Amino acid sequence: RVYAGAGIRSMSRMLAIIHMSPELDPSKWDHTDEEKYGIGNVEFRSPEHFYEVFGIDVKKKSNEGHLCDFVDTGDMHKLFTQYLRADGMGLDYSKIVYKFTDPRPGETDDDETDDTEE
Repeated sequence: RVYAGAGIRSMSRMLAIIHMSPELDPSKWDHTDEEKYGIGNVEFRSPEHFYEVFGIDVKKKSNEGHLCDFVDTGDMHKLFTQYLRADGMGLDYSKIVYKFTDPRPGETDDDETDDTEE
């Protein structure tokens, strides 16, 4: 049982590295090679800004509904194409002030599934 609990520790580490566990004390997870395998430090491309743009609340562990509709309809593509970086390295988040909100709050998301039942 050398690896007992490794999955839980790994998940905690990964969530902390991508800033999805703000409640987790940084002294409680392994920072080995974080700089090498982490998220980098490009200005204006923080995980927090990404989560804000796409309606993800890491404190409440929730997200705005119907994000798939925003993607599937091409609306996201149309809106964000203008923010493509000149160097071809994704979007220039420093120019994005958009914040996704559920266009149909209260309606069940068609793509919503309960992964615990699988």
